[in-house]
Amino acid sequence: MSEHQAGSTQRQHWLLASAAPFMTTLICWPLAGLLPSASLSLLYLACVLLIAVRTSTRPALWSALLSFLSYNFFFTEPRFTLFILHREDIITALVLMLVALLTGQLAASLREKVDALEVSIRWNRDQMALAQALSDCMDPTALVDEFATRLKDRFSHRPCCIEALDEAENRKGMEQQVESIVLTEQEDGYRLYLRDQNAELHGLAFLFDVARMPELKVQLNSALELFKLAWSRIQLAQRLQRETLEKEREQLRSALLSSISHDLRTPLATMIGSVSTLIDLPGSLSHEQKEELLGNTLTEARRLDRYIQKLLDMTKIGQGELKLERDWVGVDEILSVALRRLQPLLSGQRVEIGCPPDLPLFNLHGALVEQAIFNVLENAVRFTPPGEPIRIDVSVYGDDLNIDITDSGPGIPAEHWPRIFDMFFTLSRGDQQTGGTGLGLAICQSVLGAHGGEASVLSSAPDRGSCIRLRLPLELTHREASA
Repeated sequence: MSEHQAGSTQRQHWLLASAAPFMTTLICWPLAGLLPSASLSLLYLACVLLIAVRTSTRPALWSALLSFLSYNFFFTEPRFTLFILHREDIITALVLMLVALLTGQLAASLREKVDALEVSIRWNRDQMALAQALSDCMDPTALVDEFATRLKDRFSHRPCCIEALDEAENRKGMEQQVESIVLTEQEDGYRLYLRDQNAELHGLAFLFDVARMPELKVQLNSALELFKLAWSRIQLAQRLQRETLEKEREQLRSALLSSISHDLRTPLATMIGSVSTLIDLPGSLSHEQKEELLGNTLTEARRLDRYIQKLLDMTKIGQGELKLERDWVGVDEILSVALRRLQPLLSGQRVEIGCPPDLPLFNLHGALVEQAIFNVLENAVRFTPPGEPIRIDVSVYGDDLNIDITDSGPGIPAEHWPRIFDMFFTLSRGDQQTGGTGLGLAICQSVLGAHGGEASVLSSAPDRGSCIRLRLPLELTHREASA
């Protein structure tokens, strides 16, 4: 409670203590002819009890004095004088004073306990709110800002100033300090120095009179303990995140080496064998055999180039270098480019397209979306037997552009649906069909995710093929922009 509020409450108590005897006199006046004066004194006693319970000791004593004077002046003989004729009237005055004193003390003690309990409940509630607010912060800067804001609100009525320290003060406070959090106490308050995992310095100053305000010091220490716990939690979370990232990088490096050793060895061996045969046996080979060897070399070289390109794309995505350069493009243009790239990979498969003719232009990164579509089509060609169809269906549903690519392959087991977009996950089916590097669909998912979309398995059945849906949110089309 502030000093202004406390002063206002005291004035109300004294006003009530002064007015209560007057109101009691008004009540007793019409009853004076019906009740003995001793009974009227009980009404004044009740008035004093009420004032003692509602106020404190001093206002209760004042009310008791006024009650006795009113009772003596209006209702005892001789009336309308303050002369005390009977001894029992003196006893009445003493009883009124004694009741006011005892009841006032008891009421004041009870009120102090109630006020202390309310303060404790309010403080615990504030502590819980502070702890909850700090637990929601996952960034050191956000944690410091939230802590400073909360304390400024909490101590807004107290003479405590909370300021952020500048860089020079932070460096001076953290000199030769190993810990990530340092708290110092000075005559004018506290200084809190912080160093996060990125070696960035933060600092707060809590300026107040330490010697004269022990209660504020206790409350501030309690809040600082909560902050230390939140700071340690963030430091631990960042350390675990860094260790997890290093572990994932190591796993990625191992998986990448494994992928290169297994999946890139085949095209290299084929190329080396074909070129070696052309060099060692140039005269014993027919023209058709030379053409076949050169064709195999070119096919495997292109296959190797695609593998390397996927590795480079995945490296860019992993390093956060994937940036969207949106432009207004048509879906038919993107599909046309992807199908031109797909032609050398086809070995008798038929590609069927269902695309509405009135689709508007879309604000997309055309090259990346085309690469995502091509990666799914390349998978479809790998698992679709010669002579079987590969279906592409384009549709707009609500605010989404859906591109469904359906192959005629052996299907994907349901337990593998959530994993086929993970890096290096493949579905190899013996020597006849290779699973590739397991990067194509992972790149596709990352590209769509950068646009706010996703890739998913729409349907799949054994020996009936699978349907992969590429979904892109369309917040703005060319028509809407023109309108």
